[in-house]
Amino acid sequence: MSTPAIALRNVVRTYPGEPPIAALDRVDLRIDQGEILAIVGPSGSGKSTLLNVMGTLDRPSSGDVLIDGINTRDLSERKLCALRARKLGFVFQSFHLLESARVIDNVANGLIYQGIDRRTRNTRALRALELVGLADRAATKPPKLSGGQRQRVAIARAIVSEPSLILADEPTGNLDSKTSADVLELLHQLNRNQGATIAVITHDLEVASQMQRRVSVRDGRIEPTTSETAA
Repeated sequence: MSTPAIALRNVVRTYPGEPPIAALDRVDLRIDQGEILAIVGPSGSGKSTLLNVMGTLDRPSSGDVLIDGINTRDLSERKLCALRARKLGFVFQSFHLLESARVIDNVANGLIYQGIDRRTRNTRALRALELVGLADRAATKPPKLSGGQRQRVAIARAIVSEPSLILADEPTGNLDSKTSADVLELLHQLNRNQGATIAVITHDLEVASQMQRRVSVRDGRIEPTTSETAA
């Protein structure tokens, strides 16, 4: 069996309180290379905590998080940052672009932490922009882009390092219905044509219905029934 893009084993995440609050409770989850799936749940279900733990932005209280076969449990913060830069890509609802930087620089900056020289960073950034259909806007700054174009830049930034897993947090939340459909189609194209592994965190069941697999989170646990749908 091939190594999964990410695997969570008996993951628990608690926060201080009387009694302690269990945001994640004995979560097991495996995402294989090349999958595209949705992680859904109501507000307070634990899906945001799950995103943070999957993205190594937060450490579990107990259990194991393996990214591309690497157990993150005992990694130092420096090694964890390096792993995150190489193996994970993030797409956020609010884009998180540097307004004063050119599009190509927004995409290329994530490669700085890998010690890649500027010329190679720009070459790879331009290639990523070509994949999302924005190579012609490489010298543009974000304020001159539409919401959909900004999200495409964010996706290019997420894929530029060719990560094991892309975590897209409500990627259509700030977009109108047509632009949302375009962004979802782009994610599907990256999955089909580039083999990108993508987990979309969403509360929107219509978005979730377009994914190959749906994982439901409630009260900090993965619900036992996981629905499969054709993308």
